[in-house]
Amino acid sequence: MGRLHTQEPEREIELPTRCLVGRAPTCDLVLDGKTVSGHHAVVEWNGTAWEVQDLGSRNGTYLGDQKMTGGGRSILTRGMRLCFGRASATWTLVDAAAPQLMAKNLGSGETRVADGGYLALPEGAAPECCIYQDPLGNWVLELAGEPAPVDDQRVVTLSTGAWRIYLPTSVAGTLNEQDGGVLLVRLRLRFSVSLDEEHVALLATCGDQTWDLQSRAHHYPLLVLARQRLADLRAGLAESEQGWIRQDELCKMLRMDDNHINISIHRARTQIGKLGVVDAASLVERRSGTRQVRLGLSQIEVTVLGAPPQP
Repeated sequence: MGRLHTQEPEREIELPTRCLVGRAPTCDLVLDGKTVSGHHAVVEWNGTAWEVQDLGSRNGTYLGDQKMTGGGRSILTRGMRLCFGRASATWTLVDAAAPQLMAKNLGSGETRVADGGYLALPEGAAPECCIYQDPLGNWVLELAGEPAPVDDQRVVTLSTGAWRIYLPTSVAGTLNEQDGGVLLVRLRLRFSVSLDEEHVALLATCGDQTWDLQSRAHHYPLLVLARQRLADLRAGLAESEQGWIRQDELCKMLRMDDNHINISIHRARTQIGKLGVVDAASLVERRSGTRQVRLGLSQIEVTVLGAPPQP
């Protein structure tokens, strides 16, 4: 993703889609130089490249040694140097790749960047919320297990403070396979369960590829959801109605609380995402306002190890 770097003193930032630069504390890149205006300039992704625009600053924005005209825009390429006010530090665009989903802690300045389009906050081991795209490309904020639409630069308050969310684009689009990625709908999951159900191993396949996801504690909630989906399929329910179960009921079945369930869902999504699945968050779907969840794919198989063969 796009990154600016300076050595005066050494500092580096990841660029959101629209990065406001200036002395004002509301800016995305806050500079304290005396020649920097409150809202000095903006560095912005135009869909294919990064651009810089001076916002009518008193001391100008310099691209290399050339002063930009107020209001003018210039395309940036990797290695180009920027100076916001003649006497301020020089910044270099060290990465010109497209922006990614990210969030910034407004208190500490810590930045978190999504892993495969899935961002958990405040950290991955015990997330309080997550941000991702649904199958239609709409951005979703899932807070305490409840999904809702989210806009660019939304601020969400968590235990570690306020975080500003930066979406990589303001235009929703249908997710597709690119750069070697895989869509969830192409996966098949094979659960292998021990007779005492103490161990649940999982294999994921796509075409001639197979991934051994081994035995993990978070596979058991997936198994329960898979069984519900298979039972509804056998009962003849429509695909759109298969597999849904209230999280309250799931908690009772698994003897887990909501937080434990949500962490298990996050870990399962993260594991699937590491396979290159571009819509890994849809591994477990949620119905807004209902507390209903289900396994988000229908190609599933459950085998009980050591069980006698079915007649």
